[in-house]
Amino acid sequence: MADTVLVVDDDSNIREVLHKFFTLKGYEVVLAANGEQALELAKCEMPKAILLDINMPGIDGMETCKRLRADEKTRLIPIILITAYGASKTEANDVGADDIIYKPFDMRDLSIRLKSVIRVGHIANRWERLMTYMDELEKNRSELVLEKIEKRRNQLANSCD
Repeated sequence: MADTVLVVDDDSNIREVLHKFFTLKGYEVVLAANGEQALELAKCEMPKAILLDINMPGIDGMETCKRLRADEKTRLIPIILITAYGASKTEANDVGADDIIYKPFDMRDLSIRLKSVIRVGHIANRWERLMTYMDELEKNRSELVLEKIEKRRNQLANSCD
């Protein structure tokens, strides 16, 4: 099954170019024209990565990125910000983006970066599942210890009668 990528840009020409390029690379591409659509589609589609334009009407890319990071369901989806303007790597990092690329960009460079953030995203998801499993094991271990203590107390109380 192909990895899904959400492309978010208010410029339909850029959306179409990215759609064609990444479809040919074997990705399933979902398109959004603004931040509001991106927030909805990210929750429904659960893409492996998001390519997110910064300068859009309505909710801009920076705010969209913040909201995606604040949502429990979408917080681990890798995000690459795309901009023609001077947003810095520090600003991108501050809102939770994994990378930033500047227009005009080289498609091969974007493809390499996308592949990289997807790889890191897979690792982060595995780590998250492992940590959840470890928490469950610790909870079960604690419950078993408490059961054994209670059982031993009851045995001691019954032996004193």
